[in-house]
Amino acid sequence: MKTRHYFAILLLVIAGVTSCVKDEIFQGPPVVTDLTITPQAPGENEDVTVSVKVTDMNGVARVTLKYRVETGAWQSVAMAMANEKYAGQIPGQAGGTLVSYYVEAENESGQLAYAPGGAPETVSAYTVGAPSIVMNELYSRGTPDNPDWIEIYNNSANPVDISGYSVYDSGGQSGAKPKKTFPAGTVVPAFGFFVIVTDDADPSGFGMSSGGEEIWFENAAGNVVDNVIFPAFAETQSYGRIPDGSGAWAILDNITKGAPNDNNPPAPSIKINEVYSRGVDAEPDWVEIYNAGTSTVNIGGYKIYDSGGQAGSKPKMEVPAGTSLAAGAFLVITVDDTSSAGFGLSSGGEQIWLEDAAGTVIDDVTFPALDAYTSYGRYPDGTGAFAILYQLTKGGANSNAAASPNVKINEIFSRGADPEFDWVEVFNASSVQADLSGFKIYDSGGQSGSKPKMEFPAGTILSPGGFYVIVVDDTSAAGFGLSSGGEQVWLENASGSVIDDVTFPALDVTQSFGRKPDGSANLVIFTQITKGASNNDATTLKKK
Repeated sequence: MKTRHYFAILLLVIAGVTSCVKDEIFQGPPVVTDLTITPQAPGENEDVTVSVKVTDMNGVARVTLKYRVETGAWQSVAMAMANEKYAGQIPGQAGGTLVSYYVEAENESGQLAYAPGGAPETVSAYTVGAPSIVMNELYSRGTPDNPDWIEIYNNSANPVDISGYSVYDSGGQSGAKPKKTFPAGTVVPAFGFFVIVTDDADPSGFGMSSGGEEIWFENAAGNVVDNVIFPAFAETQSYGRIPDGSGAWAILDNITKGAPNDNNPPAPSIKINEVYSRGVDAEPDWVEIYNAGTSTVNIGGYKIYDSGGQAGSKPKMEVPAGTSLAAGAFLVITVDDTSSAGFGLSSGGEQIWLEDAAGTVIDDVTFPALDAYTSYGRYPDGTGAFAILYQLTKGGANSNAAASPNVKINEIFSRGADPEFDWVEVFNASSVQADLSGFKIYDSGGQSGSKPKMEFPAGTILSPGGFYVIVVDDTSAAGFGLSSGGEQVWLENASGSVIDDVTFPALDVTQSFGRKPDGSANLVIFTQITKGASNNDATTLKKK
């Protein structure tokens, strides 16, 4: 008997707790969203339908449309459910008439909610016969380089001056901070757009919450002409109307700042931009990718691969998580590394693929055979057709300039003695021959003008990929011995323009200083001197 009483009491307690929890959870006011009017720009004597979405877990008791004409008394209209929204009608009015309105919703618990937020103190309004100016798109995931913004749309056939109009969030709505006002002279073209940055350094600036919030748009008279409660969305998305100016708000996967809204998936902005396939150990093969879009893209998890990765015989090379690529920026991926996914690009040409984090191929290119002084890339960056490029622009903007000589100081030997005097080797890092007639090489004496500059003999021709050694410590007036303690050396062309210079360190008699690979930016101390020959396989001084 006692046991039965115990369980009966326990069930009553549980029922009471459940009832209390329910009361505590669902005692909030109704949720009121999607306040719209049809038509958005009412004409003379045209009835206006106001609609709104209202939800409440305990049930909606009533939804009432409140409106007034000019400064007259507020009128009440019971709103009825139609197509999952409550709707009420405001009678047509004469042209130029200001009509103010708001919606009041009450739930079964007697709690009230309003649209727009802030009503009845802050209400929406329209002027009969006035053009339709509305918020059309917004972006709340801004960064210092691309701050939050709101796009305004003129849904009429005439330009509209919105000087003195304002946009604001809860801070401006409550009066805790100034409203962001459009500057004098701001005109939105017919069926055109105007974008205002909200998250600026001005006292009225406001960053829109990435978790969503309410935004208001009011005219110069202080009447709310539009408002929207936006949700959380991803940094690659915006929130806007489709069609522009009149459609329902929705999350857009295609950000169209200052342009017609379009929710078709955007074309991939991350592109293979340049390929170099003739790498050596010191500078392996690489692929450059480029962001041709207008916003930063998180490319963590993107993959690049050749036929091995495509066939599944080896892993695909993956971009590290958290890697972001700003608009107009480049990222160079060394593909011929020692990882299991590493792959060398064929010197005879092959196909490579780029896929996004979802595994969708977003770009691919089949490149031809290349020599050591050319790459294969797009011009202009990200959008142009692929072509052989005669200027290597690793990590920078591509150039479609014709092949031209590219002569570099390639190796220096400063510990000469009779009969092997100091020398400098130059290298032609291009695919065309270079005429060195009139070229000059010199140290601080020639640079300061205290002695002549040493000139290359007339008729000196350097073939593509060729080397030329000039002995600098001779008996001529321009001769100069290279300092065993290190110094700077300059190379200028026949026009007198400095085309290269190298500052070398103190060297031992068994050492030289130069570029590895030949012609590259990588300068090292060599323990294997390669006078007049390639440095690519020469041994270097190991770093301590």
